[in-house]
Amino acid sequence: MCTSFPPFPPVMTSLIRQIGALAVRTFRREPQTSSSNFMSQYEQLYNILNTIKAEDINLDPSLLEDRGTFNPRRDGAPVTYMQLYEDSDVTICVFILKKGVRLPMHDHPGMHGLLKVLHGSVAVQSYSFIANMSMDGVPVNQSLSGMFPARKHEAVTVSASDPACRLLPEKQNVHEIRSLNGPAAFLDILAPPYGTDKRLGIERDCHYYQELVGGFPPPQVPEGRLVWLVNVPSPTDFWCDQAEYSGPPIEEDSDENGS
Repeated sequence: MCTSFPPFPPVMTSLIRQIGALAVRTFRREPQTSSSNFMSQYEQLYNILNTIKAEDINLDPSLLEDRGTFNPRRDGAPVTYMQLYEDSDVTICVFILKKGVRLPMHDHPGMHGLLKVLHGSVAVQSYSFIANMSMDGVPVNQSLSGMFPARKHEAVTVSASDPACRLLPEKQNVHEIRSLNGPAAFLDILAPPYGTDKRLGIERDCHYYQELVGGFPPPQVPEGRLVWLVNVPSPTDFWCDQAEYSGPPIEEDSDENGS
């Protein structure tokens, strides 16, 4: 007598693993990838990223505890960094900002970026350089040494219920992020990563800036609200500690549909 059994249910893949697999495929730098295929995968990644929540990565609630305005003697570092995944083409990480702190104004040389708030809310002030870009994305046509003309975009407030913010190699590539009304956490996808880029033979560093107020006329470029950004050392009020990621693993060869 032959007994039939119902088929096994499909193996479900965690949401963050789906996002990770799609991010790896989207940003893998392969010459045969067409621009239309890249944009199709990029939009798919953006749409699925907009559905993620803090619980999807098993984010420790103690990291999100509101202890009031940041106090370094009590709270340690103002920002906590958590790395979920990194290869030569993409970084997936989480930043947790304590109440009242900021990620100072910084750039993302030659990078695409997606920022999805998981907890709380942040204020984001973005800028776009008005300049030709070198290979690593650093402006080279500044009018004065260490000063860069930039378009200042409208500041936005972003919460966990809002879609992800986007940055491109040539647009909104510089930003400052501040936590509002309590701790905030956001997921970052950056491609390519900071650090040594063996594919291009360059070092992709993070540079910090301040908006120059007074003393110089605005840049003479016709479009938008224009300002000068001045390159500054890493601000002394910014440093990070690290937390271990304990959510579902992201694997380079994982399949977004599960297997």
